[in-house]
Parts: sequence; C-alpha cells; structure tokens
Amino acid sequence: MGLGIYVRDVRRDQIEFIGDDAEESFGKMCRTAPETSLRRGVMQHGETMFNSYQLYRLVEELAALPPNEVTPKIQQVLAAAQLAIRKSGYLYFVGD
Repeated sequence: MGLGIYVRDVRRDQIEFIGDDAEESFGKMCRTAPETSLRRGVMQHGETMFNSYQLYRLVEELAALPPNEVTPKIQQVLAAAQLAIRKSGYLYFVGD
C-alpha cells in the first residue's frame, strides 16, 4: 500500500489525500535521504506529522532535489506541503 499523505488544516481537518504511487517513489526517496534530512524522519510503518514550520524545510529539501529524481508524486507532495503551509496546517504521513 505505501504511504498515505494527508493535508490537514490548522484544526487538523483533512483537506486533501495523496497516496504514494505504485513504485513508492516518495517513500523510497525518504528512505534514501541523508540522515540529517527531514525526509528521513517520515516513518514507513507508522505515523509522522510535520507542522507548517517543519514544512518549510521539507519544501526546501524537495525543491533542491536533482530534476531527474523528481517524480510526479514528489511534485504532488511538494504542492501539498505548500498548501499546508498556506493553511497553517500539517502534512500527516501514515505508513502501512
């Protein structure tokens, strides 16, 4: 199943849901990220929540990826993180 990614607003109400693609490109990118990156903290078999302050760093990390590593799913998660920031909300990751 892979990761489920929820965009939540400031009250933690769900705004949007994104599932990882069949190749699990977002999950794989997180697992292979440097140890010091925020992406590495996304739990593959648990729950992770980033607040809007943390999402600024996630956006920076995703935007800095080499273009050949950016899949459509990673682009979608980047847009979701930016939406969560605009809503003063969260990204909530649920692993299988």
